[in-house]
Formats: sequence, C-alpha cells, structure tokens
Amino acid sequence: MKRGIVLSGGGTKGAYEVGVWRALNELGIDYQIVTGTSIGSINGALMAMQDYERSEKMWLGMQMGDLMNENYQRGHTVQGFLKSIFSPGEFMRSKISAGAVDNSPFPEFIHTNIDEEVIRKSPVDYGLVTVRNRDRKPFSLTKSMIPEGLLADYIIASSSVYPVFPMHLIGEEYYIDGMYHDNLPIDLAVSMGAGELIVVDLHQEAQHPDYEGRPYVTYITPSEDLGGILAFDPVRIRKNIEMGYRDAMRSFGKYKGYVYCFRPESLSGFDSAVERYNLYCAVGQATANLNAKTKLKKKMDVNQMFRLIEKYARGHAVQKEDYFIRGAEIAAEVCGLSHETIWDMKDLVDAVKEKIGPAEAYPDRTMFACKKASTLYKRMKALKKEKDSLYLMGCLYHYDHNADPGYAIMREILWSLPKELAGCLFVRAIEAC
Repeated sequence: MKRGIVLSGGGTKGAYEVGVWRALNELGIDYQIVTGTSIGSINGALMAMQDYERSEKMWLGMQMGDLMNENYQRGHTVQGFLKSIFSPGEFMRSKISAGAVDNSPFPEFIHTNIDEEVIRKSPVDYGLVTVRNRDRKPFSLTKSMIPEGLLADYIIASSSVYPVFPMHLIGEEYYIDGMYHDNLPIDLAVSMGAGELIVVDLHQEAQHPDYEGRPYVTYITPSEDLGGILAFDPVRIRKNIEMGYRDAMRSFGKYKGYVYCFRPESLSGFDSAVERYNLYCAVGQATANLNAKTKLKKKMDVNQMFRLIEKYARGHAVQKEDYFIRGAEIAAEVCGLSHETIWDMKDLVDAVKEKIGPAEAYPDRTMFACKKASTLYKRMKALKKEKDSLYLMGCLYHYDHNADPGYAIMREILWSLPKELAGCLFVRAIEAC
C-alpha cells in the first residue's frame, strides 16, 4: 500500500512541515506520494527530491529578499502587509491588478532550490494544485501531467497568492495560488493511489475535519499558533520546525501529550493519580450541579474546565489518562513551563510545585471559605485584574483541601477559574497518592 504525504499552504508557516519531515525520517516512515499547495508544493517538491538537508538549509537561511523586493515592515500577516503598502487611489488599483508585491526574486529562489530532473527521476510521485485565473478553473497536476521544463513554473503558480503576489504566466495563461481551490490536497493524493495518508495541516482548526478520524489518516495540526504567513524571523522559523517535529513524534506515539511532550515510560506509576484526578473532576462537576436551583439569576457555564481538558480530543473518545495528561499540561501552562522540553512526568510535577511555592505567598487563599457566592465572584473578578493565573491557581491549591465549598461556591469557581482549577486538581491528585 502506498503512503502519501499531504502538505498545506500557509507561507512561512511551512517551516512546520520541515519539522514533521524530520520526525518521519527519524521514525523510519517512508512515503511514495507527496502532494502540496502553495508553500506545501515547495516543501513537497523537496520531499519528492528526498533531500531533507537541502530543505532545512533553505528554511534556516531564508530571508524576505529571497522572495520579494518590497520593504515589508508592518507586521507579519497578509493584512498587515497590505496595510503597509496600500494607499487610496490609482496606486492601489494598479497594485491589485499587477500583484501588490514585486516578487521577481522568487523564480530564482525556486530554480535554486528545486531540481526538476531529480524530481522526475524520483520514485516518489509528486502533485500540486493551482488555479487558472481566467475562469478560476482548478488544476490538480501530477509530475507526469506537467510538461518537461515547466515544473518550477507550476510550483510558482501554486504559490502565487494573488492579489498579494502577481499572477504567474505560463504560456498564454495566468495562474494563481492553489489555495483558491484546495489548500490541503488530500483528494489529489488519494487519486494518485495513496491508501495511507499523513496530512500536515498548518491550521490549528482542521481544514478538512472529515478526514481527521479516518483509520487510514494520520492528521497532524500545530499544537500552538505558528505566527503569520510572512514571518521571516529566523527564531520563529526554527521554533516552527521544532514544533512540527514534536507534534509529529506525538502523533506517532513516540511521546505522550497534546501541547507538551512526555516520555511514555515516565507515566508508569501514576495509575492512582490518574484515577484520583478523574474523581476530582467528577466530584467538582457533581458538587456544582447538586441541589442547584432550577433557575439562576445569571447563566453559568460550569463545563469550561472540561472543554479545556478535552480541547484536543477532536471528537475522539477521551480516556482517563488523557484527562490526567491534559491536567498536567494546563498546570504547566499556568506555570509558564517550556513546551520545548521533553518532560518526565515527575520532573514536570516538581517544576509545577516549585512554581506554586508556599502557602504564605497566597494571602487571598482564604477567600474560598466565603459562604456567599456573589461575594466570592466579586473578589475573584477583582483578583483576575490584579494577579496572574499562577497566583489564582496557588490560592486554590493552598486553600483547605478538606473544606467542602458547597455547590454555589463550586459553580463560581468552575465558571470563573476553570483553567486554574484544572491545574490545581492535578497537583492535588498527585499528592493524594
């Protein structure tokens, strides 16, 4: 069975795809088909060449001048870019018709990094998507369908984000970015014979969610925001490469986690804590709902904490260990711990507890002994303006562990401090075992 790699468009966010590729190499996962749109067509061409070193060198050395001549200064988003160069009147109209950016260096950049002869001889089949501007007809093309000598032109066409970049002329027709048809060409890969798919989406919310749960699809999405599509900052590019690597390693079971990476073996011995964390979550929700009035003066969403825990489930069944891992991640995020570290669970627990510190650092912890929900709500609201999440989580953690807050107080906590409560319960579950 052939395995296909599908790569999304997304400008300089595409550095993430290089990190995924690195992980595939380390895991010994091969592929016979690769398809891509826009920046995905560029990375896909390099994958068809089977030249990871060239790809990494290209990305780590990439500068704005390699792609465009405009003085791009205001922000790293298309919106910020357009704002920096557009002005009223004829100038704007002329720029839109011709393409807003002088990307004359771009063809040379493609020809320098992409070797058509190597791609045509490669055992890896290759496909891309572009759109003919005249009638907006999409073209999903494999390398065998592209005339000899024109592969680079079609890659440029697939990457021509009109009206930001000019349309690309091939023969007598102008072509524009394939994202106007399909920014993530999964169907193309399947039509080329892929029976197993590794899909690399540069959006946190899946562009093709129907494919996420398919048994023949490994669907990889960024665990964090990748920044703008024209972010040439080398630090950001390196960060996105590393994020792609970690996310791919998690997707294939090398690490546990959703946003953080945990060594799987480091979770052994935490079975009791897993059970207790799930119990604490259940008790919290039940306490909030028990004997609750049928009609409240204000509508409270007491399920926010559970949505945070289940945020990355994407419709899949969530196991008890998943709840526990997400509790660890939420606590770590509140404490500002690094996403880039490969964690042992015990080390992360120790780091969280160190960040929280002693009870004396949290004089407001006694507020949870309040019997009047409205008073607690006002106090929490004021503290959220004055203090950070770590302080609020510390207050919850150092409040009397054995106290019964009652349903009204628990509802206020679940509604106002869902993230801090999820983290607090994680540390308490660890300590109780």
